[in-house]
Amino acid sequence: MKLLIISFALVAFSMAMPTTSNTTTTTSSLLELLTNSGFTELAESLIHHNMTNIINASDAMTIFAPSNEAFRLLRENRWTKNMTHDMMVKVLGRLVVPHRKLLPTEVRNEMMVETASNEKLRLNIYPKVRTVNGIIVVMEPNVQSDKVIIYKVNRFPTSPAPGRDLFEMLNRRKDRFSTLSRAIEVANLKETLKTGGPYTLFAPTNDAFKALPETKLAKLMESPAELKSILLGHIVNGTYFLGGFMTSPDLRNLMGGFNQILANGTSIKVNGTRIHIREGMIAENGAIHSIDHVLLPTNSNTTATV
Repeated sequence: MKLLIISFALVAFSMAMPTTSNTTTTTSSLLELLTNSGFTELAESLIHHNMTNIINASDAMTIFAPSNEAFRLLRENRWTKNMTHDMMVKVLGRLVVPHRKLLPTEVRNEMMVETASNEKLRLNIYPKVRTVNGIIVVMEPNVQSDKVIIYKVNRFPTSPAPGRDLFEMLNRRKDRFSTLSRAIEVANLKETLKTGGPYTLFAPTNDAFKALPETKLAKLMESPAELKSILLGHIVNGTYFLGGFMTSPDLRNLMGGFNQILANGTSIKVNGTRIHIREGMIAENGAIHSIDHVLLPTNSNTTATV
């Protein structure tokens, strides 16, 4: 039934000839290109939500196309299954970079691109994978026509709302990070996390701070310089989503030491403390990973957990 609906839409929207992966054809309607490449759910959704600005676009375009399985998961997720039309229009627009056919060879680490939803996507290149806003993107093979290139993603990328910098994202989760937010202000690092970066912040939870000896935490809150040096050990230059941890890299932090990542399947640790892989947050200027312990400096140019 879905294929029949799309077939009628193909007649209504355009004439085309099919294309194959990594092959450029002369002309092909976007709907046919998506359908012939297996992205039938995306094609149907563009029709259902009347995304004619995308369907009928004659300019160059890059699309990060969720798999049909990604659409199924979107419908079954309790947080997203009841999205309104306007919400879906924004979600779909976020998948499209208009006016640009971005080839794999043109992608650069930390590249920011504007989308049809007027949001930005961050592209990252790691040793094993490439990501778009933290979602792994399959860049080879891809699907192309003369003006369009389509990359497959297995999840829908999310984007932070305007003004959601690293500090603001923490501040919105006071149930988890109120102590860290207060420590950042005491250490005069608020502006760094609001306007600097991109950074990756390993964020100790409130429980992590409670695990410190009570006198230690009180002393740190009264010693901005010492507190700052500890917090700088939780921040590294660059945006590291989970895909960036796959090779267990050593990441230099802003204090000059190294944060040692150990990835073993779905278990990822930084300096021996667990990273909560389901609690990551994306900000305008980086990424946040929740951790179980405060990282304290050692004499070996690394940090230890407490």
